[in-house]
Amino acid sequence: MIRPMHLISGFLMAVVVAAVAVTVAADSPTTVQIRDDCDPTTFNAAVGAGTCVGGGGTTFDAFIAEVSATQAAEKWRFNPDRMSEPRDIVAHNRGGETHSFTKVAKFGGGVVDVLNTLSGNTELAPECFQPSVGGTFVGPGQDLNVAGVKGGDQYQCCIHPWMRTTVRKR
Repeated sequence: MIRPMHLISGFLMAVVVAAVAVTVAADSPTTVQIRDDCDPTTFNAAVGAGTCVGGGGTTFDAFIAEVSATQAAEKWRFNPDRMSEPRDIVAHNRGGETHSFTKVAKFGGGVVDVLNTLSGNTELAPECFQPSVGGTFVGPGQDLNVAGVKGGDQYQCCIHPWMRTTVRKR
């Protein structure tokens, strides 16, 4: 026979566990995947040894052709490109190149002139040229933890300026 007290304590325990799970989920950071698809052989030959350490399949020539045609390279992106609520962020580089995950007041061009021109980002993002931008670079397989994220914050890659994400305001 089940006693009413056991039912009540079991119910209360389930409520407490659910409340803790919701609190932990609300406090957990949002992961932003930094992605690219660089082919090591062609990128390293064109840009320099160690530029690409990944196993991607997009050649350097195909990358440049795509950016020239569309002002972006589809496989070079932040995922998600929009976040619905301000939470701390872990930017995780799943690609083969180094990227930056830099907070900017306004999206714009970065540190690579040719990519700025090809992507139509002729107005530069000044944050990409601050000494602190060095702390926002994320190498392949690395994470960057970003605390104090607020609604309206914008982040971009200062190397590949079409790589962007925005935190929506509540």
